[in-house]
Amino acid sequence: MPWYVFALTDSTPASPGKGLRGPIAFRPIGNLFAAVERRADVPPVELGSLQAHQQIVERLAAEVPAILPVRFGTLLSPEEIEEALVERDDELSDALAFVRGRRQMTWRLRTPRRAGRRSTPRDARLIASSGADYLRHAMRAGRPTPPRTFKRIADTVGRLAVAERYQQPAGATPYALYHLVEGGRVDSYASAARRLLESAPALVLSGPWAPYAFVPEPF
Repeated sequence: MPWYVFALTDSTPASPGKGLRGPIAFRPIGNLFAAVERRADVPPVELGSLQAHQQIVERLAAEVPAILPVRFGTLLSPEEIEEALVERDDELSDALAFVRGRRQMTWRLRTPRRAGRRSTPRDARLIASSGADYLRHAMRAGRPTPPRTFKRIADTVGRLAVAERYQQPAGATPYALYHLVEGGRVDSYASAARRLLESAPALVLSGPWAPYAFVPEPF
């Protein structure tokens, strides 16, 4: 039977606990461990399953020094897990070292929807009058500029973060800015952010979370 993968960790907790249905096991592979549960199929993509998956990852994150969450729905055979991880052992070990003892703080920017406004297809936005114009548009699309409001975040709490990731909106997902923060500085980070949140109602801060935005692709 395949294994459903929740996360990669640098150690095993004293009490792994239960997964979505059965007990969680930790398979040692190279210098890390895969937190897995035996399962015949992928859980349905619905709110309850997504929340349960996240709660399990967060529980494990509180019990190990370093964790790399694996995306929802990852179901692999034992051979596939070993092949995927052994080939990237050094990369994943470095990633675990980077997030060790650190937590993710997530900023989102709520943007009001304008009635009657239609979105422009991506290809249409790149139509230009010349090849040079096209390349300039393509370069800007490949290196998106965060909203100005996010600069205020950097000025307010950026010094407390060890790493930053920016995400453009996609579908119903709004703009997002992720900060990786030392576990011992999370309270200081939240205190520094409070005044900004009071003055910028469009901003929403959540966390601390496991470092979802700082996991190497394709995990």
